This record gives sequence, structure tokens and C-alpha cells, in this order.
Amino acid sequence: MQFIRKHKILTAIVAVLLVLAATVVGGIHYFLSKITYSRGGVPIETAPTLSAPAPGVSDPESDDIGDIALDEKSAKALQNADDLIRRNLDDTKKWYSDQVLNVMLFGYDYGSKNYPYGRSDAMIVLSLNKAIHKVRIISLSRTAYAAIPGYPNTRLSHAHGYGGPALAMRAIELNYKFRIDNFISCSFDSFKQIIDAFGGVPITLTQKEAKVLRAHFGGFTVAGTYNLNGEQALLYARTRKIDTDRDRTGRQRKVIYSLAQKAKSLSVPDCIALLDKVLPLVQTDLTKNEIVYQLANALSYLNYDFEQQIIPAKPYPLVLRDDFEVILMNWPKEVQYLHDLMYEGVTPSYEG
Repeated sequence: MQFIRKHKILTAIVAVLLVLAATVVGGIHYFLSKITYSRGGVPIETAPTLSAPAPGVSDPESDDIGDIALDEKSAKALQNADDLIRRNLDDTKKWYSDQVLNVMLFGYDYGSKNYPYGRSDAMIVLSLNKAIHKVRIISLSRTAYAAIPGYPNTRLSHAHGYGGPALAMRAIELNYKFRIDNFISCSFDSFKQIIDAFGGVPITLTQKEAKVLRAHFGGFTVAGTYNLNGEQALLYARTRKIDTDRDRTGRQRKVIYSLAQKAKSLSVPDCIALLDKVLPLVQTDLTKNEIVYQLANALSYLNYDFEQQIIPAKPYPLVLRDDFEVILMNWPKEVQYLHDLMYEGVTPSYEG
């Protein structure tokens, strides 16, 4: 009789667990069904036809060009840069490690020109090193003069405009020599909605940054910490005229870091509500199983040390190429620096 009673209790416990498991799995599939899954878009074979800017609309990438002329010195610098890119492409190795997960984050915008895909105004590598429990948020400069498969050498951000995340990732792997495991992308409109879904993002503004926001939204009278809504956070992340493009990438990383810190304090119900709002706003090539796995480890990842960096690690001169400013990098030096960051504490392998 005691055995039967214990057996019934055990059966009841198992039944309850099965019901809970079914509820959880059902919930997971409900959320996963909201995500836009993609292989990144199909790269097109010919350069796109670009339309003229609409009246009164400036191109968000080209309106930061100053009085830069393609003089003889600049032409020579571009020629040397092409040679350096060619030599960099001779090395076909692509580094990777099972201890390091590299996810590309793309923020794109169509601007005033009719690219098939929006140009990637933000390109950030989320590099998660499980060996040393460290997350690095590494910006890749959109102005880097780089090789784009199937196209002439040009600004790195154009790769996304020509062929979406698929071509952008091919270009990044080709130039920077590391394996990209997955990507997550969102438009700037989605970015604003994500920030609002978080209830805003706390950002400490300098006096110059506060002045920029004050000109558009009022308030922001002094430097200090403010909770920015989606519109304000987007303007903050895109501001560049008060300093440099390098500083702008720093603002983008600050937003991501601040969101990660805010996520740490969310309750389970808040997390569920947040997923319901955010997941439909992103596009990714992560499979459902991969997403479930990463979500299961998300709390431990949030406790990793966070570091920020930009490649190139130091400023380079700007040169005008096809109406856009580009930076001419020392590719071998920057690639080595990036690898040293990503694969700290591990012995990477390579393919190719």
C-alpha cells in the first residue's frame, strides 16, 4: 500500500512537471514564431542603381563630408590602400574558436538613396568569450575602405546596402579574417521601438550631446544622466557632427551596454513582456534551437565582464572616394589587433 501511495505521488509530480514543460515549450514556440528568420538576404550580382536624393532630404552618410578634394596625394593614398587590401586578401584564413561566439549586430537605414537593402550605419561584433567569461562589444567603422565581393573597393557600410546582411558578413569575414557565427539586424525604426519596449535607456550625456538633444526635443538643459526614449536614443546614437565618427560608435556601444545592464534587473514577467515586444522587431539567422540555447545561458552571459572597442584601434586619415569619406587602414595590423581581442585566452583554429 505504501508503495502504491508513493507511486501515485511520483506519478502526480511527473504529470505536473509534464504540464509545466508543455506550457514552457508552448510559450517558447509562441515567442520564437514572432522572429523574422533569414539567411541574410541574397547578394545581388550588379551594383544597384541609385536614385537622386529627394528634395530637401540629405543623405545620412554623405552629409558629414567637408571640403575634401581628391588631390594627387589622396589619389596616391587610395592606390596604396588598394594594394594593401589586395595583399590582405591573399591571406584566405578565417579564424574561429568553439569558445568564442561572434554575432554581428547591424543597424541599417535606407537614407535618401535607393539601395536594395539599407546601408549599415552600425556594425558591431558581439564577441562572447566563454573561456575568460568576457563579452566584447567591438564596433567596425562604417567608413573603412574595404573589399566588397563583386564590387569595387569602397566604404564597408555599402556592402549591406548592396546585398543585405549576407554580403555584409562576407565582406567582414573577407577583410577582418574571423568567422561570424550569426547575425541580428534591425532597422532604425525598429531600434526606436526596442528602446521604448525597454522603457527607455539611461545615458549620461556630455554638455555637447545634451545641446544636440535640446535642439530637437527641448529640455536636456545640462550635462547629466537622462532616460532617453526611442527617438532620443536614435538621435544620440547617430550624432556625429559634434565630434567624430569614432565618438559616434562609442555612443552606439553605450546604448547597447546600458540596455544589457537594464536587462539584468528585469523580473521574469517583465522579461516575458519584453520578448513579446522585441522579438518581432529583429531579423536573425539564429535557428530556434540556437535561440533557446542562448536564452538559457543569457543570465550567465549578463554576468560576464563587458569591454568596448572600435576597429581601427586608432584614427586614420580620411580620404574622399565616390562622394564618401573613407578611412585607409593598415589591414594586417588591425586584423591582428582584432584577433588578439577576440581570442584572448584561447587557441583559435582557422579555415581556408
